[in-house]
Amino acid sequence: MTAALLRRALVPVLVLFAVGCDSRFKGGGELRAQKVVLRREVDGLREIVARLERGEPLLPPDDVLVAISDTLLRDLIGAQLPFEVDVDRFHLTLREAEALFRGSPVIRLRGTLFPRERPELVAAVNVLGGLEGIEVEPSTATLRARIAVDHIGIERAAGIEQLLSAATLDEVARAVRLRLTDRLPRIQIPVRVQQSIELPAVTTGPVRIHGARMPIRVAVSQVVAGQGQLWISVRFQPGDLVKTAEAPEVDDASAEEAGVSLGEDDEPAGGKPAAEGKGN
Repeated sequence: MTAALLRRALVPVLVLFAVGCDSRFKGGGELRAQKVVLRREVDGLREIVARLERGEPLLPPDDVLVAISDTLLRDLIGAQLPFEVDVDRFHLTLREAEALFRGSPVIRLRGTLFPRERPELVAAVNVLGGLEGIEVEPSTATLRARIAVDHIGIERAAGIEQLLSAATLDEVARAVRLRLTDRLPRIQIPVRVQQSIELPAVTTGPVRIHGARMPIRVAVSQVVAGQGQLWISVRFQPGDLVKTAEAPEVDDASAEEAGVSLGEDDEPAGGKPAAEGKGN
């Protein structure tokens, strides 16, 4: 995809973004949510356009590419739900997840919120954010990421508006957002990345080789989202070989242990020839 095509694709997104920013109609909570999604998409597309205009490849050509779909990520997040947490006076429960890969990996979580002293006053909550901090976890050698929370909307306050004003609900949403990101579980992506190559010692046969280990430095170098796919570029850099095991010398072993066999047709030097010639 060229930079010109991407610029043309950005135009309708920017128009929608401007409309969402300027609207003052009823249902502003949903419009603010759309604004958050569009901002992430625009930022992601602008980064791609800038890279192409500089003549850079979309993804580093020497890296290993991992691709996952938005439906797979949705299922991975959903496997860790429901998620429940207390934030000040309120109890938050997240039950549903949605992923949208279009310029940026956008994540939407849905659930409920209620005051702990009045659990009957339940409000529907819409949490919007994105997948960030994708890295290789050293302890498990798998990819992991976190969900950064951009916006929390209290959509339908079923009775809670009798207790809290609209301004107070906005302040509650802000307080929950500030404390939620660090408490959400990390997302484990089931892709195992090899961080070293083990070369076992060769201890039998005519050739002996010491055991060695070659460490590999692994890092995520680029992430691109689009058309329902998330492409994660992983860079591998081999390190220096390190000896891990000694191999015995060949002279210390018998012929059989060294893999050398003397059969009837293999006489040692100076011995009886394998076959005698006949005269005429």
